[in-house]
Amino acid sequence: MLDLAQVRCFVVAATELNFRRAAALLNMTQPPLSRQIHLLEHKLGVQLFDRVGRTVRLTPEGRVFLADATRLLALSEQAESAVRRASQGKTGRVRVAFTGAAGYELIPELLVAARQALPEIDVVLFELISVAQIEAFEANTIDIGFLRPLPSRQHLQVELVDQEPLILALPRGHALAAHDEIALPQLQGHPFIMHSPNHGKYFHERIMAMLAAADVTLDIAQYIDQTPTILSLVRAGLGIGILPASARRFHYDKVEFKPLAGATPAAEMSMAWRGDQDNPAVTAFRRMASEHFARRRP
Repeated sequence: MLDLAQVRCFVVAATELNFRRAAALLNMTQPPLSRQIHLLEHKLGVQLFDRVGRTVRLTPEGRVFLADATRLLALSEQAESAVRRASQGKTGRVRVAFTGAAGYELIPELLVAARQALPEIDVVLFELISVAQIEAFEANTIDIGFLRPLPSRQHLQVELVDQEPLILALPRGHALAAHDEIALPQLQGHPFIMHSPNHGKYFHERIMAMLAAADVTLDIAQYIDQTPTILSLVRAGLGIGILPASARRFHYDKVEFKPLAGATPAAEMSMAWRGDQDNPAVTAFRRMASEHFARRRP
């Protein structure tokens, strides 16, 4: 096994072809430099320099070795730099999951910020509903998730990154559309398209609790998992639905949106990560994301 310190001594001496100058560049005296060169020659079993008086020349073997020795030192420095950057979280891979709602603005803006702040980190994206993200954390197949807050058996750390009001989606021409805002008791008796209690668990529980507090009982026509499908059924006139304000971005024709009257709970978006993760790239990405969202808040 070659000693990199000896190889470095050889490369500097071979470049300078003057042991005194080479020793000065290496911050050492000439006798220790000569000793390192002799040890390297003994290990290789060849003579690397011809020494005639004060003149030093490379032997044919020395010229051959110089090319490989230079590459070896460059690779060594590259490896040191790479592992140092990895330990600082500047390189590596981060698996990021996000819900459909986060995919419109939140995630694209975050990726632009990450490209500028952490250009050597490879971000792998997964579009998953919140329930599926909890399962992915349990399987350790994602590192960071942008999801609606849900209980989990995992030791997840959670940070609120965004929130938006809940609004009412109505088919165009619906009787309630004549009002500027809708009070919850006005929903009584109208067919309602509700989020599924399983895959739409976050919104299902939030909306049901809000309506129960207002003593409103819904006539639920369908349970649906995803916002786009709820909007499609609303557009078809099959019912009304309560959705996060970001649902407006779908631009469904024949669908109107109205604010809900009074104090209503907001739809929250959180960034989650495993408390026991030890990947420096994940830590660096998460901290960058926290700073990005702090700047983003009004």
